[in-house]
Amino acid sequence: MANKTNKEANIKIGRMLQSCRESKDVTQADIVKSTGMSKNQISAIECGQSKASVELLLGYCRKLGMTPNDILGFRDNEILPELQNILSEMDVDEQRKILSMIRLMRS
Repeated sequence: MANKTNKEANIKIGRMLQSCRESKDVTQADIVKSTGMSKNQISAIECGQSKASVELLLGYCRKLGMTPNDILGFRDNEILPELQNILSEMDVDEQRKILSMIRLMRS
């Protein structure tokens, strides 16, 4: 049972990697340069025959200008990119102050 589940997950992730790569007009050869893996390894992962490592996923992200969440289909709660950028530049204390102001505005 676990082997079937793992195989299905490998296929799903491989298809997502391939789809994202193709949507950015990036070739497998480009991914080879970005990850240091062979073309056969990349092909096996995209076909679901091999398991994708975290390092490989990050190599795709760097080459495609995407995040792991983008590639794997996870979406943030539709936060405006400008707001997300500002919050990511703040330290924890500043973020807590913003959170307090938001709570005050909503009450």
